[in-house]
Amino acid sequence: MTEYSVKIENKYIVVPVNMHAKQKKICFYEDGELIWDFDAHIDFITPHFYSYVNVSHLKGKTVTLTATPEIDLRFAFVDVIPTQGYYHEEFRPMVHFSAKIGWINDPNGLVFDGKRYHLFFQHNPADSNWGNMTWGHAVSEDLIHWQELDCALRPDAMGTMFSGSGIVDKNNVSGLKSGEADPILLFYTAAGGNSALSAGKPHTQCMAYSTDGGKTFQKYAGNPVIEHIEGGNRDPKVVWCEEMGCYLLALYLDRDEYVIFRSDDLTHFTEIQRLHLKGDDECPDIYPLSVENEPNVRKWIFSGASDFYLVGDIKDGKFVPTQESRPYHYGHRNSYAAQTFSDVPDRRIKIAWDVLHAPESVFENQMGIPVEVSLRKIDEDYRLRTLPVKEFESLREHTETFRIKDAESFRYALDRKGYDIELTAPKNSPDFAIRFFGYELRVKPSENTLSYNDVTMPLSYTGGEIKLRLISDVLGLEIFADDGLIYSVVGSLADYGIRYLRVDPLTGEDTPDVTLTVHTLNGIW
Repeated sequence: MTEYSVKIENKYIVVPVNMHAKQKKICFYEDGELIWDFDAHIDFITPHFYSYVNVSHLKGKTVTLTATPEIDLRFAFVDVIPTQGYYHEEFRPMVHFSAKIGWINDPNGLVFDGKRYHLFFQHNPADSNWGNMTWGHAVSEDLIHWQELDCALRPDAMGTMFSGSGIVDKNNVSGLKSGEADPILLFYTAAGGNSALSAGKPHTQCMAYSTDGGKTFQKYAGNPVIEHIEGGNRDPKVVWCEEMGCYLLALYLDRDEYVIFRSDDLTHFTEIQRLHLKGDDECPDIYPLSVENEPNVRKWIFSGASDFYLVGDIKDGKFVPTQESRPYHYGHRNSYAAQTFSDVPDRRIKIAWDVLHAPESVFENQMGIPVEVSLRKIDEDYRLRTLPVKEFESLREHTETFRIKDAESFRYALDRKGYDIELTAPKNSPDFAIRFFGYELRVKPSENTLSYNDVTMPLSYTGGEIKLRLISDVLGLEIFADDGLIYSVVGSLADYGIRYLRVDPLTGEDTPDVTLTVHTLNGIW
């Protein structure tokens, strides 16, 4: 086997990537012992782009590299990632967060430190496929414009870094505070068996912490904080529970089963219950919400990766569901693994992973628009409601409003931009279609349905006037219906050649009475 020896003196190894090439496993050995590995579609002959994998944890070591399948290795190393040529690629989202280079999936460790929002995320820094799970890291002061930082957590001998959560330890119950800043604790799954270095290891739950405001993180010496239970147990979510006077940690087990632990010090956890979330798996979230139209009533939400959720109460030291599991997101799994922020005063903010393909790109997927979550009682049911955070409106650069009533159809020219489109119509409006950039939404008040492609969802739960909000970007479309009670993500590239926004009757000659407001958006980069 061809070997390549080098002393690591720089921050990044430069990886030539061609996603059409075979995937190779690169192993790092020191004195014959495996100390690290990663996988990538490496092609030294005809690379399509270069990725930059952080190897600062190996700095100063003389290592021997091998590749499987065998190839001739000749890596370069640098201390700085080039800045030119990124964030304006053909398929780069304009108003959604995406990684500079590499794959992203689940949002992780969403936390507000009092000044900045921290977005961690599942990340493959080596190429644009899933793998080498690392926690990427970005920060923002307004939830809209993000600065990507160095990765926060990288794979180790316990496993790759699967999903989890974050919390500010304001009372230092962990005892980890060592300076002025309150510790930021990250809880994650060490996914054993997903790398050569962790072969044969199980999935366990671990913690890392920062004592410098989130600039650097170190893994807790007492890891794992929760040993392996069963299957692929993963995705710990930690939240403070006022009713119980302790912290809760929700964890996915297997099938549709989850478990909840309690803790007083965020380092020791005791199981208190197991529960099922019908229709869902992975990535639990648990948090309280006041009911917006029922004064002095507070409920708890338990949700999973596919956005099914339970509404319940904390009673006798447990989460007690008070209604059956139901979906929030409709359609295919284009919106997944949504999580809410910890430590945001007086608001519950959520971000999902938008599973949207960017062809032949240095990056893959995007994060959904940050939304504010509320809970509303409708008849005897409690329903989640989300709408884009108010900060998103700062991107609006131009606004026009139209009343469509007497014309047979409406036609308005769009540019290659992001758009925030708001539409209202009477609840008894004739059926109509909205068409632009290759999307076709069929609005049928006669059936109380909203549909696109093979997806059909309710148009309204409240029975009031029709309200739609559409946020259009390069990789897809986000739909908020009935003032945010209904949500869907359309996974389809915008066809900017089909540049006219049209509102047309679906049948007959009855023209819908539609009010349409079109906001043209500035990009976030």
